[in-house]
Amino acid sequence: MQPFNIQTNNLNIHGQKKGSGADVVIALHGWLDNSNSFAPMLDGVEPEHTWYCIDFAGHGLSSWRSQDAHYYFVDYIDDLYQFINALGVKKVHLVGHSMGAMVAGLFASCFNDYVKSVTFIEGIGCVTTPSQDVCEQLKNAVLNRTRLKNKKSRIYKSKTLIYEARSQTTDLNNELIMLLMNRNIKAIDGGFELTTDPKLKNHSGFRFDEAQCIGAIKDLIAPCQLIIGNEGYTFVKQNLAKYISYYSDLSVINVGGGHHCHMQSSNECFEYIQAFMVQSGVR
Repeated sequence: MQPFNIQTNNLNIHGQKKGSGADVVIALHGWLDNSNSFAPMLDGVEPEHTWYCIDFAGHGLSSWRSQDAHYYFVDYIDDLYQFINALGVKKVHLVGHSMGAMVAGLFASCFNDYVKSVTFIEGIGCVTTPSQDVCEQLKNAVLNRTRLKNKKSRIYKSKTLIYEARSQTTDLNNELIMLLMNRNIKAIDGGFELTTDPKLKNHSGFRFDEAQCIGAIKDLIAPCQLIIGNEGYTFVKQNLAKYISYYSDLSVINVGGGHHCHMQSSNECFEYIQAFMVQSGVR
């Protein structure tokens, strides 16, 4: 994959590009991941489309938001809107994993005229908070911000320690952990530190409630498919059961692997995604 860097508003959005087809695909990774999430699918293949695998703001090599800003989920919708306009394309296919899947879905609901198809990978709907818990959600977010503001950035003596830390929260093997985390690491005096903005770990100050999530799904008219790992997150399967009846055009595919099934069953996932995009592109 070839690196790219595109300026949008006050952000430098970095990422990796593969292919030269007329149709554009924008691939959106999960929380605390980066564009290397899609490398196993794209390495060694010649895609029919042009893929832009981005690093979200605060992730990988992309800019952090300003010191007084936070990472509201809805701001990723704006980031994606600005990125598409910076590319100068009229309509794209979206592929999103986990948080990126939720961004892709909400963007497609808001800007359906921009989207040809959406592939969700281990993510669907939204993370919601019941309306009666809105004040508790905001209170916890404010308190968490204060705690993190006073916390010093950790310096690791070796990359191995970072890999070991990530291994505690994932079912990926060591090779895939290294691939993913190497784009989130930089060398500094005394060792290594993460390139991800610590503010990404702040609690969300606001979330949609279930009724708002359903309202957004009903506005999604692009054809969609969901790829689920057989050993993926229970939360994804619960959201699928809760929201599937509100999608106008959704197919569901099961593959081997866990939450990062697109890295573990990469060839199978790529074939499903490319076939779906080709089919959707000729509708």
